[in-house]
Amino acid sequence: MTGDDRSVPTVPRALVAIGDWSRQLLVGVAATVVLGYLVIQLSVIVIPVLLALFLAAVLEPMTAWLRARGWHRSLAATVVFTLSLGVIVGLLAWIGTSVAGQFDQVGDQAQEGAEEIRDWIEDTFNVSPERLEMFQDQASSALRETGGGGISRQVIGGARFALEFVGGLVLTLFTLFFILKDGERMAAWVDERSSPRYRDDLQEAGKVGREIMKQYLYATAATGLIDAVLIGAALWVMGVPLVLPLAVLTFLGGFLPIIGATVAGLVATLVALVAGGVGDAVVILGATIAVQQIEGNLLQPLILGPALRLHALVTVLAVAGGLAIGGILGAFLSVPLVAFAVQMGHFYRTRTDGPAA
Repeated sequence: MTGDDRSVPTVPRALVAIGDWSRQLLVGVAATVVLGYLVIQLSVIVIPVLLALFLAAVLEPMTAWLRARGWHRSLAATVVFTLSLGVIVGLLAWIGTSVAGQFDQVGDQAQEGAEEIRDWIEDTFNVSPERLEMFQDQASSALRETGGGGISRQVIGGARFALEFVGGLVLTLFTLFFILKDGERMAAWVDERSSPRYRDDLQEAGKVGREIMKQYLYATAATGLIDAVLIGAALWVMGVPLVLPLAVLTFLGGFLPIIGATVAGLVATLVALVAGGVGDAVVILGATIAVQQIEGNLLQPLILGPALRLHALVTVLAVAGGLAIGGILGAFLSVPLVAFAVQMGHFYRTRTDGPAA
């Protein structure tokens, strides 16, 4: 039998499909890793631009409304940008003034609360005042030894963080203004230079991304506002100081699903413990748990769920992953990014399989 007559063994189709799928998966994972590495390395640029896009998704309809009534795009963008910035600065100044006016009261109550906690430890664990003071001295010495050698590093790190924060804030505001002013021109520029084969994909990605950003901010703001009102009411009834700052902290915590509410509740409980004792702290802790249950079982399914179309478990995993990778900002951005990926996957699936899918 000649070499030409030999039968060539055939590879089962299942193995061929698995090989093709594995190759595509490896290429996709490699591309994702490279993209993630570049994003992390350029985070000082990427994060301000993303924050600007989030804000622009909310403010752009106001700019479009003014332009529709004959305003020049530069004037409309300037008015919306200036008014929004003024509102934010005014709120921060008001909150700062409110906090400063209550610091003296909280300081006196903090000292009294510390004495009560000290007495409770002595009575509960039968620890003598001398031994408790010795533990305090040992803890203080350990902290000084740990941080003493790294003071210069801490100063340098703090200065670097301050510089990056100020630079990121300036870049965010700069990017936000020009998106409000020339966002349509930027989109048209990209559309003109994109391949006709991928033009529909880019347009759909832009539309989905903008809608998710807007709905995410609206939904989280509504959820955070309700949480802040409920927690603030509980603090006011118990006579806990710093009601307004704690309510604002709860509102801001709403932008970090699940984790933000937990941290804000712990801070409120700690302030209640220092100011009013164990009884007030237990009441505030119970109110915080009740509010979190209301948020998780009622507010998120009714407000946040329809906006993002994500299961609660997916939201928790996204927040945890974002927190591990990018800290607080990573936790904030992770949920809308996952929602964007899900929506784009739905777009490609329905386009490929047809409406029946």
